[in-house]
Formats: sequence, C-alpha cells, structure tokens
Amino acid sequence: MINKSQEIMLSVVIPTYNHEKYIKKAIDSVLAQKTEYSFEVLVGEDKSLDNTKLVLQDYERLNPGKIKVFYRDHNLSNDKLENAPDLRRRAKGKFIITLEGDDFWISDNKIQKQIDFLENNPDYIAVAHNCIVVDEKNNILNESYPCCKDDEYSLRHFLKGIYPGQFATIMCRNYYKENLFDYSILETHLCPGDKLLYFALVTNGKVKCIQENMSAYRHVKKSGTSYSATYKYDFIADENWYLNLLSFANNQDRGVHVAETLYLGCLIHGLKAKQIDFKDFYTYSRNIRYKCYALFLYVYRMISIHIVKNGNAN
Repeated sequence: MINKSQEIMLSVVIPTYNHEKYIKKAIDSVLAQKTEYSFEVLVGEDKSLDNTKLVLQDYERLNPGKIKVFYRDHNLSNDKLENAPDLRRRAKGKFIITLEGDDFWISDNKIQKQIDFLENNPDYIAVAHNCIVVDEKNNILNESYPCCKDDEYSLRHFLKGIYPGQFATIMCRNYYKENLFDYSILETHLCPGDKLLYFALVTNGKVKCIQENMSAYRHVKKSGTSYSATYKYDFIADENWYLNLLSFANNQDRGVHVAETLYLGCLIHGLKAKQIDFKDFYTYSRNIRYKCYALFLYVYRMISIHIVKNGNAN
C-alpha cells in the first residue's frame, strides 16, 4: 500500500461472527489491494462461538500492524450499538466500505477504482459494482445477485428489488463525518440493514454502478448466520422494517412514494401469508397517505418483477 497522502482515504469495516472458515480470506482480499491511497482496516469480533477469535489472533501475530481488531467482551447484537455500526462510528476514512467476514473481494484494483471515481466525481455519494455468488466452499454458483445493470442507481431500481450492488461492493462517503443524512435509521437493529443504507444513499445523492465483478458474495442457504440462512417470514418484524423505512422517507421528504408502495406490498404479503386479516390491513394502511399512487406503483412493481423473472428486462 503506497500512501498518496497522510489522510486516511478509506475505512474498511469488517464485522465478523462465527466466520472461522472465512475470515482470513476476507482480510487477505483487502490487504491484497493495489492502491496509492491510505486505508485502515477495522475488524469487530463479536464474541464468536467458534474459533474466529483464535484465527484473528494468529493473523495479527503473523501480520503485525496491518489490521485493528476489536474483540468484544460480549455479543453486541442486543446492545444499543451493534458490532458493524460501532465500527463505522470509529471510521476515520473519507470513505467507508463494509465487508462482512464471510464475503471477499476478487479484484486487487477494486478500492483504487472506487476511490478514484469518488474523488473525481464529488456529486456522487457512493459507487458500487457487480459481484459473483459463491457457496461455503468458494464454488461459483449459477445465480446472480440483483445488482443494478445501469450506470446509475435510482429509486426505480430500489422499488423493483434491484440494488446498486451487494453490501461488500458499495463504497460511500463517510456519512458520519459529513453528516449527509440521519444515519440513526442504520442503528435501529433492523434487518436487513444493507437495504436501509441503499435507500438512504439513493435518496440523498447519486450512486454510480460499475459493470464489473470485483467481489464475491457468499450465499449460504441452509446454515450459518447470514440473513439468507436465518430468514423466516414474520409479518410483525416485516411491517416494523417497512414502517421505519417510511418514517425515514417522510422525515427527509424524499422517497416517500417508493416507501409507501413497499409498505403496501408488505401488507399484501401479510394478507397472503394469513398473518393479518382485512381489518388489520385497513388499520395498517392508514400509514399510507397516497394510497392510489401507492397502488399504481405496486402494480408497476409487480409487472416489472414478473418481466425480470421471465428474462425480458434487467
């Protein structure tokens, strides 16, 4: 790593829990970066039940000074500030990127390209890219992450369930240091938290999408601690997530129509799953101010998703 200046340009945040088999590959993919910019690596070991801590201690011993590890004395999942948000609050970099401990980067020029873009385009709040999907043994899976295939990400993409990239692909300006938006929404224990960040970014700035695979998302369906492995539909939790998204949109007066449409979709899902009845649906729908427009956008969203699944559109 050649320092272009004394300023820390990037903070790489790596939250990890029970990633004994994967954490070294994640960190190595960061340290392999070829860049002229200075960056810091902050790892949060969240009191894992496996040998993640021992792996990190060995790694520190063999690679002194390359990473800073915060060994939690208890798991922070029930604390006011969880593992990843705590790391991000400590970030000194001009930019931030989060790499979960079971994912990894596959391009050693990744952060050089992304920092270059943000430095040369101050009107953009973030830059993302495409990724591959792998299993627990690093085998490439025949599936694709719903990455944006356009040059710029928009609310239209978010509405249709398309994201700028997977979490490990998104480099953004340090919204803590620059006070770019109300980041309290990202510290509310709402899961998945990455989608909240995507919404916050796209409603507060421009997001660039680089059409190049530069990272690997590990999709473990049947075991592990990932969102995909642990998710079970629960209307109460789902409604709370979308209600918080809607409140965030209303408070900043941006993205309201999209948030209301997704909230309506949540209520319809609850009906279909028989976890609420029509009386509940009516009560919850009072949170939607623009009901007709939300219904219109919901129909548009479902048609768009159907077209995507049939291979006729991005």
